[in-house]
Amino acid sequence: MPNLLDSIQVLPPEDANEPEDIFASAPGLIFTDDTRNQHGDPGSIIVYRSARFGNIELETADPKGENERQLFGHYLWNAGIKMADLISNAEDVTWSVKGRRVLELGAGVGLCGIIATLAGATEVVVSDYPAPGVLANIRENIERAIRTDLEPEYSVEGHEWGDLDSAFAVKSVHHFDRILAADCFWMPLQHANLAQSMLHFLTMDPGGRVLAIAGFHTGRTKLASFFRVAEEEGLEVEEIYEEDAEGVRREWAKERDGGRENVTERKRWLVIAVLKRPES
Repeated sequence: MPNLLDSIQVLPPEDANEPEDIFASAPGLIFTDDTRNQHGDPGSIIVYRSARFGNIELETADPKGENERQLFGHYLWNAGIKMADLISNAEDVTWSVKGRRVLELGAGVGLCGIIATLAGATEVVVSDYPAPGVLANIRENIERAIRTDLEPEYSVEGHEWGDLDSAFAVKSVHHFDRILAADCFWMPLQHANLAQSMLHFLTMDPGGRVLAIAGFHTGRTKLASFFRVAEEEGLEVEEIYEEDAEGVRREWAKERDGGRENVTERKRWLVIAVLKRPES
């Protein structure tokens, strides 16, 4: 069975002349028992090999200052790879973005928004924290990956979770059929803001869905907290399960091994969830 990471190649920065710089770009080749869950460093190129759309090159941002570094938007995470795979090859109507209006939250390098555009979404907004360097890098990645005739289908917006009074938020209330969120859940203090943004932008149509994927590298407790807060804010979990890098599935659990889950083992797994508005 293919590994999730088989579709990713990281090219070191052009000025990486030291052996440790080159090896650092592919530690999974050295430590094969430890699944790498983040890919890229400032200035490196990530190649996502899509069976459907060919190679997509993504440059990582060079974060300016501690605030931008703490966003971790200069990496591609395994949750983003899985999200791209699912919406690219969607056999389930839930994960299909064809003909839909799509918003990506916490886009990072912008891979999922790129794939959504290529997969036939009628409109895609790729958003992240309004840091100029992060947004400029997303725009460059999109322009490199998407044909010019598709330009009207996508845009890039700065959005701070929970800020529902910005011009973009006011214009786009209840506008999107699908909301994508990959590895956006590592900050518990932002869980309520993130859920509020999801509800604000999600269509009132009963077919609207939030597609959420996250890795366990930041801890199972934080992820369980997000789903609890999301339900408190007004979202309902329609489907949720865990899947490892080889595609093996198991039931979602808020806690495993009495809270003493092995960290190396835990990093191999993602939680994959579909959220919606509760039925009235």
